[in-house]
Formats: sequence, structure tokens, C-alpha cells
Amino acid sequence: MDIFVEKVKVVELTFEDGTKKLCRGGEDAVYRAWGTYPVVSAMWTGEEETMQWIEEEQDTEGVMGWEPE
Repeated sequence: MDIFVEKVKVVELTFEDGTKKLCRGGEDAVYRAWGTYPVVSAMWTGEEETMQWIEEEQDTEGVMGWEPE
């Protein structure tokens, strides 16, 4: 099992209605938010955070424990 570590920038997103939220998922998360929500601006806060995750192992056997025919 591999553990992945990535340092990401914290970005403040501003929406059309003026609300603001912090995005801590890295550059890909900012692009996804921009394409999904009514984001009008994104600004780096100057902070960085460390993300860590473990990739899920793909089960190559049958679904729900059933063996493929």
C-alpha cells in the first residue's frame, strides 16, 4: 500500500453572490469548483497544506464477492 503526499496551496474562492470559501484540494479542485459552481474569482491565501491519501485498490475479481463466469 502506497501513501501519497502532496503540498497544496489554499485558495479562497469567491462566488457570484459574494460568499467566500476556502479550497484546500489543490489546483485540480479549484478547476473542478470553477467548472461546477458560479465562481467569479480565486485567490491564493499564502497558506499551504499537506494532503495525504491512500489509493483504493481495485478489485479485479467479481462484484460483491461473486466470481466472474
